[in-house]
Amino acid sequence: MDLDSMIGNMEKWKQDDPAKFERLKNLLHIPFVPPKEYKTPTVLIWYPPAKGEITRNEKLDIYAYVKNDNPMEVRSDLYLALEMKGPDDQEYARIGGQRIILANQYDEKTNATLRDWSGITPFSDSQEVGNATFRIWFNDMHSTYFTDTMYARPFQQDDYYSVLELDLVNSPPEVDEESIRVIPLRARYNDPIRYEARFFDTDGDMINVILHILDDQDREIRNLTQTVTPGTNVTFIASQYGLFGEEDAGKNFSYFYSFDDGLDGNRTGINLGPRLIPSPKIYVSDPQAVPADENRYWWENYRFSLQVKNPEMNSLQIDLYTSTQSHPNRYQYTRVINASEEAQNVLFEIAPFDVSDAGHSFSYYFRYSATDQNSRESTDTISGGAINPKIVKYPIYSTVTIANVLAVLLAALIGGIVIERRFYR
Repeated sequence: MDLDSMIGNMEKWKQDDPAKFERLKNLLHIPFVPPKEYKTPTVLIWYPPAKGEITRNEKLDIYAYVKNDNPMEVRSDLYLALEMKGPDDQEYARIGGQRIILANQYDEKTNATLRDWSGITPFSDSQEVGNATFRIWFNDMHSTYFTDTMYARPFQQDDYYSVLELDLVNSPPEVDEESIRVIPLRARYNDPIRYEARFFDTDGDMINVILHILDDQDREIRNLTQTVTPGTNVTFIASQYGLFGEEDAGKNFSYFYSFDDGLDGNRTGINLGPRLIPSPKIYVSDPQAVPADENRYWWENYRFSLQVKNPEMNSLQIDLYTSTQSHPNRYQYTRVINASEEAQNVLFEIAPFDVSDAGHSFSYYFRYSATDQNSRESTDTISGGAINPKIVKYPIYSTVTIANVLAVLLAALIGGIVIERRFYR
């Protein structure tokens, strides 16, 4: 039987009778028996940074230092694996894959070689900090060993260890206080309102950021979460999350952030915003002030008017205010109108000034008991022009003036007569 036929028969036996095939394997297996002069290879962890503290995202370069002083003819292949036990682990677990050293892969002078596990981040998902332990498992085709138990006592010299113990630490994330803002601070409920902030983590951990939205009583009404890399801006756009609706128009809100890296966290103080502009209830236009006389005397009537479209609000109050040097922000009169689909002309026909206002300019504005299309409850202050400087209402040749002069003379005459008769009789 040639070799190919034997291999074919063995494959057939394996399929036809697996139990007998396994028995045959056991009969043919010859365990490795090292000679009497065989020495177990020396295996140590080489950790050149010699740094006792590490962070979760820190890349580690850990090496196996192996010295095999056996002659070439009795050396066997060596299989190695790096094992780790984290702060929250009860048992060791393998990381980074297995390494193999063949019998001829040692330095001829030192009989030593290295195998590395470079750039590993075994603690990136750890939820604990504390002691982290490393050891090396290896098998020399004769026995299996662990570097933390194969020596009489733990070995450590320079950067070489039989068991490597590191302290896993964590720095909490931080926020750039000056970056916290909401844009715009005053807005309509459907405007593109943005919450912005920037967070940092010296360990490079991913940061979980939670935005908490509060009502005007500082009660939380909603929260939103993003996970971001440290140093990048976090942006929450209100419209993408449907934060505000028409029913929120006219309300004030506040917010704060809480943030963590999975281990440690913190929160910001409460910040104001946004202040939502009320939805318009009325539409105003064409404010006017027209004097009854083109000479613009202080005693004349003036006609103030405002166009108001008020589709839904009954008992809407429109107040008129005027301002002069003598009477700043002087309330004049109130008109009340009811809802109407058509624009209404709200008219004030009054004499708003007195003699002290003569020769000065005046301004005016309207105030209303609802919000207009500009999200305001009053018009701008409007210049009305100058008031005629003339003080006396009537000319000297008028009937009223003559009557007043005669009345004064008559009063003086009567008074003189009374005095003369009383004291000079």
